[in-house]
Amino acid sequence: MQNKIQKIINEFTKLKSLKAAQASSGFTLVEVLISLLIFTVAITGVITVASQGSLNVNNAKNRVAATFLADEGIELVRAMRDTSVVRAVSGGRTESEGWDDFVMAHGAGTPCSTACDIDSTNTASSDPFPDIANVQPCTIFCLLNETSTGYYTSFDTGTPSIFSRSIVLKDATTGLDIISTTQEVRVESTVEWKEGLTTRSVTQTETLFNWYH
Repeated sequence: MQNKIQKIINEFTKLKSLKAAQASSGFTLVEVLISLLIFTVAITGVITVASQGSLNVNNAKNRVAATFLADEGIELVRAMRDTSVVRAVSGGRTESEGWDDFVMAHGAGTPCSTACDIDSTNTASSDPFPDIANVQPCTIFCLLNETSTGYYTSFDTGTPSIFSRSIVLKDATTGLDIISTTQEVRVESTVEWKEGLTTRSVTQTETLFNWYH
């Protein structure tokens, strides 16, 4: 009888030990799974922040370049105005007549009355620069190519860039097409580019005055 009792006690002890071992193993597995989950979340957060940071840097770089290109469009139009005045004076005419030449070259029906681009590399004309020969029409925007010398232009063949530019000239007083009596010209220079599926743009505006009348 005593042997049977001892045998039952031994079996019960083994069963208890087995259950304890199983419980211990199960708890360790849960701990591993939780640790993996925490690690995954942490790594995912780091990767997301790094990726977003890289996108932000690229976006900032493109926006700076686009802003410079839009500013360049303004300055090219300003240079065209000054070129018209210099040409008139050199030909024995008045500065005011040079202004008139400038506005009449950009009235209704001309490329810049809707959308144009101006060649910054002066490939279409030699002297003076820039003049009407440096202007070409755009279908909404003109794609800018990057030349081997690092310039962006829609005239020269080069590596197509992500940037397109559109320059529009209007009478600043009426907002309509330029006419012969226009004394203030509003210049709008817009540069557009794509980042993935998102289209971004930068627009710069300036008003040019007839200082010569």
